[in-house]
Amino acid sequence: MKIRFALYFAVVSILLINLISLYKPLWRPFERRIYNLKYEFNIPREKNEEIVIIDIDEKSLEKLGRYQNWPRAYFAEVLLYLDEVKAVGIDILFAEPDTLPIEAQKYYAKPSFDSLLENAIKENGKVVLVSSFDEKPIFTKFNRIGLGEILTDDDGVVRKGFYAIFFQKTFAAEISEMIKHEIKQERFLIQFLSENSFRRISFSDVYLKRVPKEYFKDKIVLIGGTAQGLFDFQSVPFKSEGNFPGVLIHANLVNNFINNIEINEISYVYVILLTLILSIILGLLTLNKSIKVYLIFNAILYLLFIIITFILFTLRLELGVIRPSYTFLITIFVSLIYRYRYEEREKKKIKTIFSRYYSKELVEKVIANPPRLGGEKVDCTVMFADIRNFTPYAEKTDPEKVSQRLNSFLDEMVQTIFIYQGRIDKFIGDCVMSVFGSPVKLQNHALSACYAAVDMVQKAEKLGFKIGIGINSGDAISGNFGSPIRMEYTVIGDSVNLASRLERLTRDFECSIIIGPNTYKKVMQEKYEGLQFRELGRVKVKGKEEELLVYSVQAMAR
Repeated sequence: MKIRFALYFAVVSILLINLISLYKPLWRPFERRIYNLKYEFNIPREKNEEIVIIDIDEKSLEKLGRYQNWPRAYFAEVLLYLDEVKAVGIDILFAEPDTLPIEAQKYYAKPSFDSLLENAIKENGKVVLVSSFDEKPIFTKFNRIGLGEILTDDDGVVRKGFYAIFFQKTFAAEISEMIKHEIKQERFLIQFLSENSFRRISFSDVYLKRVPKEYFKDKIVLIGGTAQGLFDFQSVPFKSEGNFPGVLIHANLVNNFINNIEINEISYVYVILLTLILSIILGLLTLNKSIKVYLIFNAILYLLFIIITFILFTLRLELGVIRPSYTFLITIFVSLIYRYRYEEREKKKIKTIFSRYYSKELVEKVIANPPRLGGEKVDCTVMFADIRNFTPYAEKTDPEKVSQRLNSFLDEMVQTIFIYQGRIDKFIGDCVMSVFGSPVKLQNHALSACYAAVDMVQKAEKLGFKIGIGINSGDAISGNFGSPIRMEYTVIGDSVNLASRLERLTRDFECSIIIGPNTYKKVMQEKYEGLQFRELGRVKVKGKEEELLVYSVQAMAR
């Protein structure tokens, strides 16, 4: 039953979360922050010697002048110098013909360095230029062209890489295909390396040939700007010195492509399956464990889940956190509401059952620690108290008077049993069956039963009745027995039958109370006052092969 309810809670929670998740602002911004935090703990700082950045940095601007005044002859010279590379990607959009400053035009009749650059591109033979959605470079004959746009998420952070955007291959994909013909990634989460993972060499040092050309042999070279005045920067999922240069993002994309690296998003189908399993566990714990234990275990389980997602990220596996977290919270909320209503219903049921058997004080104890109504083995003491010769008296007496006297007797007996923390099990005509130690646990239930029996005998005599009482201790089965039409909470078992038979023996031994050997043994282990025990001898009892040694108990004479 509880497994079914736990499954129901989990399924309802998952369906509700998926419905809520249709409104992405409720979860996606938080998921992205967690994603960024994972990167903060796990940004790879390994060195990449395969890709080199020729950096249009502050030093280059200082040596070669304002970037806007650079003639394309600078790039032509560099391309001719890089004649042994695997590929050259220039992250600069040459969308218009080159123009020279007015001063330079004085020395050239037809000032154009475009032909120089085009010839250098042709001679190098391994050049990729960038394009944009709106513009293409003017050089197209001897080079590849790739879309240089870098797409960001809604929060302006670059997390995803693309092989193609709107059917146009990207800049990084074109460079990578020049080296590796088969590219598997199409749309993926970028596995970034840190800002210092790629070697960056100042453009001016290459142009002035301060770096041996052999250094670039068999390397992938990207030419792009990191100088602040070029404004080519993006936000990435981890902290960097300022924003991240666009050319470094392209370098990371090329690294991902040629080495078949990516962060794999675990399919949401598996996320739902994992969440379902964890939600069922949470639901079962909610229904079965105490709130304190449940909350501690839940906190540990959730912490383990978060740690596992971070560990998976180090293995390039991205498992979303926010939607499963919402599912956990809703499962807990729904389960606790059900538990509260279920427990209140059970408490009401238990109170209804046990208010007939216990005093109000003991009923509260039962509710605080409810028994298993389905049945459980208990160690208890059972007492049967019967009026002697009541049947002949009832036959000769007015029924109304019989009823009054019997009710007075039973009320007195019930009050006495309650005083000693016993439970009224049932009335069998003029006989009272009571139980001590179940369901309210009593460490000295045998002694309590003896005190109650002695007190009952004295009070019965004052009412004009002579009673016989049988007491026996031992294991019994306690539970709700009967049919769906009528149930009764009682105890059954051999120890109960023996108590009934001991009550009948009181006539043979002409005493008021007889206790069994187990009861006597338990009482002797306790400290008691005001009671006097006497050995009656061994008797043969129906249902027992061996004779039992029985005892009587009475109030100690003063």
